[in-house]
Amino acid sequence: MQYIVLDLEWNQALTRESMRRKGFTLVGEIIQIGAVRLDSVNGKADTIRLVIAPKYYKKIHWSVRKLTGISTKSLENGLTFPDAYAQFMDWCGENVTFLTWGPDDLPMLRDNLRLHNMSTQSLPASFDLQRIFARQIAGKKQQFSLSDAMEQLGIPQTIPAHDALNDALNTAEVCRKLDLEAGIAHYDDPFPQQKKSPADDDALPRTIYQSYAEMAQTEFESPSPCPACGNDLTLSKWVRRAPGKRITLATCMCGEKFILKVRWKIDDESDHVFATRMLEEATEEQIGAYQRALRAHRRTRHRKPKTQPISADKTAK
Repeated sequence: MQYIVLDLEWNQALTRESMRRKGFTLVGEIIQIGAVRLDSVNGKADTIRLVIAPKYYKKIHWSVRKLTGISTKSLENGLTFPDAYAQFMDWCGENVTFLTWGPDDLPMLRDNLRLHNMSTQSLPASFDLQRIFARQIAGKKQQFSLSDAMEQLGIPQTIPAHDALNDALNTAEVCRKLDLEAGIAHYDDPFPQQKKSPADDDALPRTIYQSYAEMAQTEFESPSPCPACGNDLTLSKWVRRAPGKRITLATCMCGEKFILKVRWKIDDESDHVFATRMLEEATEEQIGAYQRALRAHRRTRHRKPKTQPISADKTAK
């Protein structure tokens, strides 16, 4: 058995109206395939990088260009997807297992195979290293970006991110820090239920601001990248949940939804503000709680104050 670390980059429709919906909605069209073959000790043994000329989403979306640096012109001489996939699978050989960072690459690969009327039956087994990292290193169910994982593991990022081969190389470096065999063996085990203690917030990284105004401008207005695809998340209205805590619903064009939380404390002596920003994959329960809190906030905001009756002594002259 050989392990192939796989990463894909894909383009998207310029508008919702221009999305291809024949048979199914095409969320993205693959424009790069990057992969690393691991040796017996999870080191780099071989690599491949393929550039693909898109057939349907030919003009690169501005957010994809900003994130990857890929231009429309740079893809003009790329391979067709069927040729690129055939070349990639020939390179992979037989008896391989795919390793990806995050849950999106394999569904995207399946959609692009369907797009070109190609079979998905022969796809190898695949495992999400992000999930294995969350269990073995972080000890909790949470989505971590590849750059966050590298930082936690002390891996220097020496090559630009958001290139398919570069991301595959960086993912392979993370893989070397994991117990891959144990991760696969316990892949489907449920995450242990963890009770949160009040000290947990103090263990999170904090940013120090000179004032509340500086904190609010930065924490509530700065964009957050989607852990799944890297695009900037769209933030809904912030809602107050408790003193020193606000939350918002963050959505991505790739379909992922998150709850973004900001918590802060003001130091009584210096007036400095210590803030913590947390992004969690949104559950249906969390989305429902946010929507209820938002409705309550709107009702309170638009409620008219009750008119106080004027006492007789104030009307007498």
